[in-house]
Amino acid sequence: MSEDIKTRALNYLNCPLGDMHEGEQLNFVCIDSTCKEMGLICPVCRSQKHAKHKVIPLKIFLADISVNVNGKQNQNSIDSLLTQLDQTRARLLSTLKETVQKMVLQIKILEDQINLSHKNTRQRLLEQNQTQMNFPQIFQQILNSQYKNVDQLKQDVRKIIDNVSQLQAGKIEIDFKPQKLYDQYQKASQESISQFNQLLTQFKQSLYKIFKPIEKYTVPLQASNSTNFTFSTVLKSPTINITEQKIAHQTANQNSENRFILIEPQIVESCKIAIKISNLSNFIGIGIAYKNVLLGKNMKFDHQNLGHGSYMISSNAHTWSHSKKEENMVQKAFNFTTGDIIIVEIMLENKTLKFTCKNKPNETQAINLTFDNPDNDDIHFCVNMCYSGEKVEILDDLE
Repeated sequence: MSEDIKTRALNYLNCPLGDMHEGEQLNFVCIDSTCKEMGLICPVCRSQKHAKHKVIPLKIFLADISVNVNGKQNQNSIDSLLTQLDQTRARLLSTLKETVQKMVLQIKILEDQINLSHKNTRQRLLEQNQTQMNFPQIFQQILNSQYKNVDQLKQDVRKIIDNVSQLQAGKIEIDFKPQKLYDQYQKASQESISQFNQLLTQFKQSLYKIFKPIEKYTVPLQASNSTNFTFSTVLKSPTINITEQKIAHQTANQNSENRFILIEPQIVESCKIAIKISNLSNFIGIGIAYKNVLLGKNMKFDHQNLGHGSYMISSNAHTWSHSKKEENMVQKAFNFTTGDIIIVEIMLENKTLKFTCKNKPNETQAINLTFDNPDNDDIHFCVNMCYSGEKVEILDDLE
């Protein structure tokens, strides 16, 4: 089979990236495991992004793997692998169940301790109150030597001692204060509640550590951008420059002018994109925009008025809405900064945007914005950059 491949003329497809890649054939394969864009590439791709990677011609790649592909097809029966997969899941679930059962036992012990502390404190409050009410009688009985039972006498004297205080040296005063006992119990309870809150935080962090090793197996197979998103060379402010179609940077400080760059192609189905904040100086906004609205404003960010053409979150934790006053220029998102990776997911069926910070899942809460159907307009992912030196990058790998 390999000899047949070596002599066969392959019908190569052209690279879809355009520009310098236009007309170049996808006749190389990058097999560097560290490369986020490994796979089929053209000669220009090889020169621009894969010069130091392990790259071989597609024909040689196919010829090499054809030698042993048939021999390995039957080494691991799919039925056997699926059985082992089911067994692995069973072990995970069994361990989870066992852990939960042990946690329930510990929680039951804690519950019993809480109930016991309440019972004992309640009893002490009642006894303290009863001692206060009976104190004159007890005092007279001790004074008049009326006790016949030594144990009872000791018990009553102990109750009195529990309610005396030495406010001044050499001076003892009776001090019945049920409120003081309650306040002490209340303070101890608040400390326990604080520990509960800390435990919940630690529990969430521990759960994430447990989940992290299998996280990549929970996402759909199409985890990377199925659409090859690139920065538009036309739909952008003139002060924003593009490098290799995936990197955009602002070259001048701006007020409201010259801040937008749109990402192509337009959005025609629900999808998501990952954008890395390579450098933040002052303000970066990320979201979606209506192409014709922004073109009509010459890419100006008319943020103080509705109808500005975008739905975004920004690095200063604000949300921005083209159509909803309660979501425009409002601080209700999360902060992000240099190095953060923002995932923007658009769901056309329910007109919703979801923003998450990929590298800070425990520190940030997902933000959802709703948007309206545009009137005869195209929807694009967009970036809004305010200061010189600010830079963002489109990542192909959403994992």
